[in-house]
Amino acid sequence: MTNPQDPYWNNPFTYDPLGRVPYAGPPMGPPMDPTMGPTMGQPTGPPIFPPPPPSPYRPPVNTFATLSLVFAFVFAPVGAILGHLGLAQIRRTGELGRDRALIGVTLSYVFIVLAVVGLVGWTTLPAATTSHTAAPATSTPGTTSETPAAPSVAPDNIIKILPDLAALKNLTGDQNLQAGQTWDRPSRSNVDGSIDRPECWGSVAPGAPDAYNVDAIVRYRAEEFSDTQTLLKSSQVIQAVIGFGDPPTAQAQLTKLVDGWRQCGGAPVTLTAPGGRGYTLSLSAPADAGNGITTMDLTPKGLQLRFVRAVAAKANVVIDLYAVQLGTTDASGPRQTAVAIANYILNKIPD
Repeated sequence: MTNPQDPYWNNPFTYDPLGRVPYAGPPMGPPMDPTMGPTMGQPTGPPIFPPPPPSPYRPPVNTFATLSLVFAFVFAPVGAILGHLGLAQIRRTGELGRDRALIGVTLSYVFIVLAVVGLVGWTTLPAATTSHTAAPATSTPGTTSETPAAPSVAPDNIIKILPDLAALKNLTGDQNLQAGQTWDRPSRSNVDGSIDRPECWGSVAPGAPDAYNVDAIVRYRAEEFSDTQTLLKSSQVIQAVIGFGDPPTAQAQLTKLVDGWRQCGGAPVTLTAPGGRGYTLSLSAPADAGNGITTMDLTPKGLQLRFVRAVAAKANVVIDLYAVQLGTTDASGPRQTAVAIANYILNKIPD
């Protein structure tokens, strides 16, 4: 077989006696780099045929994931359930929306926790408030109260528990009693003079301001009744009731008053009138008259006159009074009167 392009029509498989080199065809260059152009060292540029366009198909966003984010703000438990359903479907189908589902689940659980904490706090707050206010009011075993007990006698009713003139006439047996001066706060008049033992004012005069914690008094009432018609056997009564904020305060005030009586009892005191005239009173020791009533006898030296003091307390009220009887050296009469008045007032105070 001969090569038509060989000018010598040389067959490469035959021997040439003239020594000619067989035709080897056009010279071959080095292999062309596919990245180079027709000219050595020049890039080919973009490929002749562009890559195929991307596929138009895009996975949809999972519906449950979107609903989970919405319901996290509407009803958190449903939002959490929808979020978990969306995550399960996304793993199975390859849909979009995984981040959306995770956000919905997270927000749902946060709102659920906040709601539970708020509900627990709301239900336990009344019980904590009740225990906090009830503890200080417990004074005896088995007794509880949310608020401190109100006074048994309201301040406006203090005057109503005192016996009126008609009742006093029956209690004293003196039909000639007449109403006299009244007081709405503890005080001593300018005719009381002075005393050599100032700590004994509370033993001598009912309602003496020295004997009370005046700042603790919520209502005070004292009334005087006298018989000025009977010359040989006249009588006088001064009755006082003192209202405090609560029963413990009243009992503490009574204890303080009786302790002062014990300190002054058994020794005389001397009263000096504004004009300079003085007289001495002998004070007996305090005596228990029953029903919580304490009495003390005051005997003026050289006079046929008997003073009897009486004090008691019930609920939030302290009773402080004295009965005086002229023309007798027997203290049983005025003591009986003082105890009768005290019992009358005690019976008017509700239990």
